[in-house]
Amino acid sequence: MMQHSLMKEKWNAAGLNAIHTGISANDALLTFHFGLRSISPKHDDAVRLLISMMKRNDAENKAKHLRRLISVKNLVEYDGRLLSRSEAESLAKHAERFLVWVKSLLP
Repeated sequence: MMQHSLMKEKWNAAGLNAIHTGISANDALLTFHFGLRSISPKHDDAVRLLISMMKRNDAENKAKHLRRLISVKNLVEYDGRLLSRSEAESLAKHAERFLVWVKSLLP
């Protein structure tokens, strides 16, 4: 849906889908490997949980993509301002990069 929204020039939908892609991928990774996911209302806690649980050299670097997505979640979901094309494309790139990493760690 993120890619479809980009093609249809629906920037806010693309951005929101990118954000939820990152959050869902993080949940999948943590659930698969550790049987848990963050239940905190603060999504940044999910980033901290990922870094603390994944004892890998690349976890903190890859978590930067998720952190970027989460940092604009309130703006995209609740603010009245529309995202620009470049903002939506940037969020999509972060989501894709994080998702590629997560998929590499799942069967």
